[in-house]
Amino acid sequence: MSDPPYDVEKDPYPLMSKWRQSERHNMIAALRDLIDEASRMAKSKRAPASERIRWTRLAGQLIWYKDAILRSMSLESMENEMFVIKKQVFEKKPEQKPPPGYMYPTFAEPAKRSESQEQG
Repeated sequence: MSDPPYDVEKDPYPLMSKWRQSERHNMIAALRDLIDEASRMAKSKRAPASERIRWTRLAGQLIWYKDAILRSMSLESMENEMFVIKKQVFEKKPEQKPPPGYMYPTFAEPAKRSESQEQG
């Protein structure tokens, strides 16, 4: 079995994102053609009224589907922005120090006894 490319081992998310973006672009282009055809047939004088109603309904469904694809693209871009912001926050976190008076003992490090407590 061949080893995957180095880019895939490092972080597959950008490659998958680019692939999804190109596939969505192709789907939107195909939907645009179908919407144009359906709307042209819905306006056709030669088609019977019952067929024009079906073509109109189909055009509406295709427009709704295209809108759903565009919404998913905007959600993915928001997810990418959130990923970048999280990364920045986690990089800054070690630099931040807690405010004074916030240093409570943890279970990993028991509180040190003061000398007055040790004597008594």
